[in-house]
Amino acid sequence: MDSNVIIITIVAILLASVAFFLFQQNTNTVSIPGLAKQSNKQPTFIIAGLSNSGKTTLFNSLTIKNGFKMSTVTSQEPNIRTNFKLPLVGNESDIPQLSFKLVECPGHQKLHNFVYDEIKNSSSIRGLIYMIDSTLDPKKMVESAKFLYEILTRTERKANGVDILIACNKSDQFSSRQVKTIKQILETEIDNYRKLSVSNISKSNEDGTDFDDDETKQLSVSLNDQFNFEKLEGHIHISNGSVLKNKIESWTNWIDERVVNP
Repeated sequence: MDSNVIIITIVAILLASVAFFLFQQNTNTVSIPGLAKQSNKQPTFIIAGLSNSGKTTLFNSLTIKNGFKMSTVTSQEPNIRTNFKLPLVGNESDIPQLSFKLVECPGHQKLHNFVYDEIKNSSSIRGLIYMIDSTLDPKKMVESAKFLYEILTRTERKANGVDILIACNKSDQFSSRQVKTIKQILETEIDNYRKLSVSNISKSNEDGTDFDDDETKQLSVSLNDQFNFEKLEGHIHISNGSVLKNKIESWTNWIDERVVNP
């Protein structure tokens, strides 16, 4: 083959690769090779939250107790165990254990769709652990509230909602916020997003536009007046802890309760 043809071919491949990379960088989501959007009937627990909130560390802590080796995760891939044994207390007693699916979803904004798809396609979600870095500055806390709002618009579509544990990680650090304060911030910011969504629906209706965001409608019509977690179908529990200090007993107890009393 002529050397000029080879050079032109190589240059074309490189340009195509660069173009694809730039396209991915400017889109809201990133495709994850090998992940099929299919129905999941296995009883499932989901770990979600922003990046650096402690999700992977918690996943590793839970799976190591289950006899798995510690795994690593890239910024574009989830961690999944399909033979996760629960209740966790069963390792130390005669309580029989059952197999569950445990999914830890990436926290990068472009990968949030994986969380949404997992919620949508799973017919038996026993619980969702939403990790929050309790040392976050106000701007990041607002971002975390927005992500939680988007999750709630989907979990509230399920029959009786989905039970959610808001795990306030790094509570051992001096700059951490109290659980009560975090709850107030989340409820205030979620209420702001809710009102904005309702306003957008009203404007769309006035303009004669067919507003087709069923997920936003579902959360909006299920809430009245000021938002608080008590008005949701799913039960919301907030608890502090520290994965690195292995202070996660309240979180593991919450998981076990959803196994014994689904």
